[in-house]
Amino acid sequence: MNTYLDSNKFAQQTVLTIYAHADDEVLPAAGTLSLMSKTGWNVRCLILTDGSLSSSDIKGTRHQEAEAAGKIIGATYEFYALEECNFSTQTVIKVAEEAIKRWQPNLIITHAPQSEKYGHRDHEVCAIAISNVATRKNIPLWYSAPPVFLRGFEPNFFVDITSVIEEKIAAIGCYESEMSKAFMQLDAILVLSRFWARELGQKDGYFEAFEIARQWVDASFFAAMANSNKQVLTQE
Repeated sequence: MNTYLDSNKFAQQTVLTIYAHADDEVLPAAGTLSLMSKTGWNVRCLILTDGSLSSSDIKGTRHQEAEAAGKIIGATYEFYALEECNFSTQTVIKVAEEAIKRWQPNLIITHAPQSEKYGHRDHEVCAIAISNVATRKNIPLWYSAPPVFLRGFEPNFFVDITSVIEEKIAAIGCYESEMSKAFMQLDAILVLSRFWARELGQKDGYFEAFEIARQWVDASFFAAMANSNKQVLTQE
């Protein structure tokens, strides 16, 4: 992760997250986005729906909650009002292409593709659409972990968020309207973050998991690795 978060090399780069519902962005990635923001990344979060079909008794507050979370993790938001459980991949593709044209992201993060058997229909449609756009536009793409039912998700990249775990908890806590859901509870957040640590064989710490779907590097990447190795050898 150091290559991505080096403040000197990647200052002013933009990460664009695209998620179906407000809170989808903080559950799997609040820690990573906070780290990116702290190291100079421009963090943009695009939310496709307004959450009007949520099972919560508290309606109409999701966008305000998202903006409060954004202040904690250093992200700015843009909201759409697509009809939940009824928008198409083509609609999301159009929205994403417009956002990419405005912000010129260096990286996109979105839902992991997951069939409706395990995941939310909106998450799956969003994942398919963004995968299409990222492929055609040749933009690096990460899939974030589903909040529940991890079947089909195969992470190959993990971020140590131990230093910002309090920010992650606080950002998720901004979504008061969703707090009745089991996966929003503090114990669930910590257990999943510790689960990813154990996947890496780490006894301590908290992690977030991603699946790198598309990535490319230039020659400077390998030069940086070579220089890093030289420094290690010199120190030894």
